[in-house]
Amino acid sequence: MKKLSRANRSAQDGASSILVAVLMVALLGFAAISIDVGKLYWEKAQLQNGADAGALALASICGVKESDTECSSVSTIPRHLAENNANDSSSLVPSVVVDTTNNKVTVKTAAAEAGSPTNTVSTWFARILDPAFSNVEVGATATAVWGPVKSLSAKFPLAFSRCEVDSSPTFDGSLQFLMSHGVSDTKKTDACHSSSSGHEIPGGFGWLVPEPAGSCSTNTSIGSWEPAVDGNSFPSGCSTQVAEWKKALEAGQEVIALLPVFDDSRKLTGDGEFRIYAYAAIDIRGWTFNGHKDDYMPAEAIKVQKDGGYLPSDLGFVGKFVRYVFDDEDAEFGSGGVDYGSHIIGLTE
Repeated sequence: MKKLSRANRSAQDGASSILVAVLMVALLGFAAISIDVGKLYWEKAQLQNGADAGALALASICGVKESDTECSSVSTIPRHLAENNANDSSSLVPSVVVDTTNNKVTVKTAAAEAGSPTNTVSTWFARILDPAFSNVEVGATATAVWGPVKSLSAKFPLAFSRCEVDSSPTFDGSLQFLMSHGVSDTKKTDACHSSSSGHEIPGGFGWLVPEPAGSCSTNTSIGSWEPAVDGNSFPSGCSTQVAEWKKALEAGQEVIALLPVFDDSRKLTGDGEFRIYAYAAIDIRGWTFNGHKDDYMPAEAIKVQKDGGYLPSDLGFVGKFVRYVFDDEDAEFGSGGVDYGSHIIGLTE
């Protein structure tokens, strides 16, 4: 067997050293990509969650009451939520902008790693390749908006008149009886209900056609004419919905219904149509629909109906109008909706 000369062995050893060095650089590069970049993405995700939560929280507050002290750029809520969304409970909120003119909130978050410069996250392997990458700046931005609803898949197919809202003690916390038909007592004056027959074209409450058929929901949008149903027939598909409301109320929980408001009606060949004007939120406490098996009228609701001068045969909801902010995939934010205190919120970026 032919032996390698010392010179040849030295040359091979040198080549191996070079190869090992090249491979080490490559391995460090892969480590920097897989570990350091993964760390940065993980930090970015936490910061984005914090920014989203902070922006939505402030939009919710501003959507209910813009004069609220927390509806401001100095609110501590975004910082609190940013820290709650960080694994190390440490995040910065360098900027909070509340724009009540355009109904939007923008929250910026940034990394706050112990021992690292402000707004940065340290790396483990990238710094070996290039000291300039010892710390990398990481941040996130979220913008949330609030405003009147443009379209909605209402979970209960009942609309009531603009007159009913405009003439009520709206948002003052008063419970009232909201009628779903005309005045049955001809001696009682009610400017919002011109009919005592229960046929709600024109005026007063009115059932909308459920969509899909047999359900307890209806798709509506601002400015559209929606098909109506005369009379006070309780939709069969709503038994499950009101049963859930009853269960929640009996458990001491809040029940808020978002219902369409109409400003005009017209009689057609069929039952007629209502023109959707806005959406209002009602804090429901009870309901009665012609002695239906699904009626729910606790003592509080009966007292409101009686004290208001209504008869047991008068039908509708007992509740109060409230300012309400919600996030619903079945609703659309946009211009055109009148502000009746029912606001949808959502993230725009």
